[in-house]
Order: sequence, then structure tokens, then C-alpha cells
Amino acid sequence: MTRKFPHVSSPITIGRTTFRNRIFSAPMGGTDITNDGCIGPKSTAFYELRAKGGAAAVTVSELMVHPQTDGSHAYHLDESILNSLAAATYTADAIRRHGAIPSLELSHSGQFAGTYMTDKSRQHGLCQWGPSDGIRADGVPVKALTQELIDDIVKAYGHAAGLAKRAGFEMVMIHGGHGWLINQFLSPLFNHRSDSYGGSLENRVRFAIEVLQSVRAAVGPFFPIEFRMSGAEFTEGGYDLEEGIQIAQAIEAYADIIHVSAGTYQKTFGITHPSMFEAHGRNVYLAAEIKKHVSKPVATIGGLTDPAMMEDIIASGKADIVYMARQLLADPETPQKIMEGRDVDIVHCLRCFTCMAERASTATRRCTVNTLIGRELDGTEIQPAPMKKKVLVVGAGPGGLYAAYTAARRGHQVAAPEAQPCFGIGFEESFYQIRAVQVARGLAGDEVVFHCVAFSGRVCNSAGVSRNPSRVSHCGMP
Repeated sequence: MTRKFPHVSSPITIGRTTFRNRIFSAPMGGTDITNDGCIGPKSTAFYELRAKGGAAAVTVSELMVHPQTDGSHAYHLDESILNSLAAATYTADAIRRHGAIPSLELSHSGQFAGTYMTDKSRQHGLCQWGPSDGIRADGVPVKALTQELIDDIVKAYGHAAGLAKRAGFEMVMIHGGHGWLINQFLSPLFNHRSDSYGGSLENRVRFAIEVLQSVRAAVGPFFPIEFRMSGAEFTEGGYDLEEGIQIAQAIEAYADIIHVSAGTYQKTFGITHPSMFEAHGRNVYLAAEIKKHVSKPVATIGGLTDPAMMEDIIASGKADIVYMARQLLADPETPQKIMEGRDVDIVHCLRCFTCMAERASTATRRCTVNTLIGRELDGTEIQPAPMKKKVLVVGAGPGGLYAAYTAARRGHQVAAPEAQPCFGIGFEESFYQIRAVQVARGLAGDEVVFHCVAFSGRVCNSAGVSRNPSRVSHCGMP
């Protein structure tokens, strides 16, 4: 079969695990974490949707390995917690039954425990542990981890990885980037220790290596281990790409995939998660440079939505794997559409951060261009209406167009006269506002909003929505 995007659609084998393509679903935090840290059914459905959409691997995120020092915002995996292992198993099953490899991200927040807790007073009341004593920028004190606690956390990583394997996960990702604990040890910005874990790069990478060794001992020789790191921190006092290369080389022997992201949540959020004012793929060069210096497969991430760009990344050898997160909220079927050469049908992420803001506000997920997100259990299939009606949709913004599209798919006769002169006039006006800011700042224009307009118009046309005002009367409407 001849594919439009052959390289990104090709399988890749890591150890003894074969992934059906090079498009992986990046870690995104769950939405209904129980009080004792179990994966809720809505979260299971949230991750399953990405597997249904054709991603080769789906990463469940984040599992905090040591609750004693990380009273955090994420999952726990513990035999002593009723339903913990069962919930993880059901989630791995839900991903695997669609042909995707289930992966679990293991992490520790370090001195930023509770970042996504909606109760900020409780968050600031947590005991914060990091590589070194200090005071956070928000005035919260941080305690340096003792050797005993370091050893216990290292052991906890291995224990959690073993439980993940038991639950049916077929890969684990060790989060060593974005300002969390492992990154705090790697970074001179956070790590001011004078013992064997601080000072030189050899010392600062020691904790990461001990964690990887612990995980390997727990999962065995052929189980894929992915190490996620920031290629550079992009902040004063942090490490740059040159040192990022050295970190990758230091951990290479202990990991099967080197996953290169960027920055830290606390200082460079808009680089870690590129906004609409950043170039698409703005962090790919980090992975491309690191790949020149290591032999293990390298993954890249950061504002990737364009199949042609992803194809070029793989074809030109910049990376071996491409990750998407927000794009798979906008359109969970992106990987399948790429595999089938239906790139014109992809709904593109606006990179507007609605998904991030909603999680911080209500601990749920929402997406500007995909109303299904956060409502996966409500049903993903459009059912024919038992009684066909004539429907007039007033308003041709994103909500109006999607309502018209859905009504038409249910079998109703639909007219959306305000869509003149083109569908999605609300989106078009929004685009010009965004574009004006981009021009003022000297930035390249992001055409993604026009992609949404074009897509909305196509699907409404294909569903039989009338956009001609003169035809409203044909629907029997005044």
C-alpha cells in the first residue's frame, strides 16, 4: 500500500515491542482522579479515545511514585489502595484493545508538589521536598532530601514500574524534565548540593541513573523504558542544549527511548507547551541535535499538528518518533487520518490553552474545537434521530457550525443562513484579531484558525447543511 506519509506511518520496534506507527500520544493528566489516587472511568475513556484514533502508544500521566514526599495532583499505584491496580489494569486494557501500546508516566513533583490542585491553600500547605534547602519564588519553603529519602524514592520508582507491568502496561516513561524532581537534580538552577548528587554533571545525573536502574531491575531486560527530558531549560541558571546533549549521553545506556521536550513548567510554560505565537515544532531542533550524539531512538514533541512536518521530521532523521498531546484533544483521529492520507480532514489544535486552563480551574479537560473532550462517556457515536425535523441554526461561529453539522448527521434538514459569505465567520474574525497581534510582534502567522474554518465548511457541506439564505424557505421556516 502506498501511503501519503510513509515514514511517519511506518512501524518501529523497541526491544521486543512493535509500535504500529511513529505517532505517539503524549502524557496528559487525567480528569477524575479519585481521592486515593486511582484512575477514574472518565480518565480511562479519555485515554482510550486516543488509542481508537490510531496512536501507536498512549501514555497515561502522571503517576507519582512516592506519596510520602509528594502529596500531589496525580495518580498513585499501590497494592494497599483498594481498586488502584484494577483501575490501572482496566485503563491498560482499554488502550491495548485498539492496537495501541499502553504506557505509564512515572514522576515525582519534588519541590512543586500539588501543582494542579484546585485547592491552592492546601497546595501551599504541603511539605515540599527537593534536591536542596531553599525558598520557592512564592515563598514556600523547600526541604533537601536526605540520602535515606533518596534511596526510598529510587526504590519506589522501581516498585511502581513493576506494578505498571503487572497491570498490563507495556512501556513506562520516566519523567526527567519540566522542572519535576529528576529535572531538579539535573538542573543547576535547583540543585545546590555538595554531596555525590550535586556539583558536576556526573553527580547531578546520578539520581536519574539510579532511578532508571531501579526501574530496569523491576521490569526486566526487554520492557521498553522511555526517559523524558528537557533538551534545554531556556532560563537563567538552568542548563543549555550543550549540557542537554551530555545528559542524554549519560542516561542513554539505561533507557530505550530518549524523549526530548523543553523548559520547565515554572519558568518557561509557553516553550514547554508552545502557544499559537510560537512556531509549530519549535522544539524539534533540540531532539535533532541530541539525536546526532546518541544511538537510541529519539522522540520529539512541541506544537506538532502538520502531517507534512511530522513526515519530514522522521524522513530527514531529526527524530524517530513524534509525540502529540493537545492536537489529539482537537482531533483524536489525527494518527488514523495521517495513516490513511486524509490530512485534509484533520481538525487542527488552536494552541489556545483552553485545555490547560480548564484543568487548573475545575480539574477537568475541555477543548475549544472538540466538544467531546471531557465528555467521552456520554457517547462518541451520533445516533439517527427518531423523528426528522427541519432545523434552523442561528449563528455561524464554532458552536453554531458544530450544532448544524451534528443535527444534519442525525438526519435533520438543516439551514445555517448566517454562514454567508463563508462558514465560520466567527472564527474568521477571531483569526484576524490573532493575526494582528502576530504581525505587531513580527511573528509568522498561524493559519490554523483558517484550517478550522475550512474544515467546518467542508463537514457542514458534506452533511448537507444549507448555507444559502434563499433556501431557508425550502425548510418550511419563516
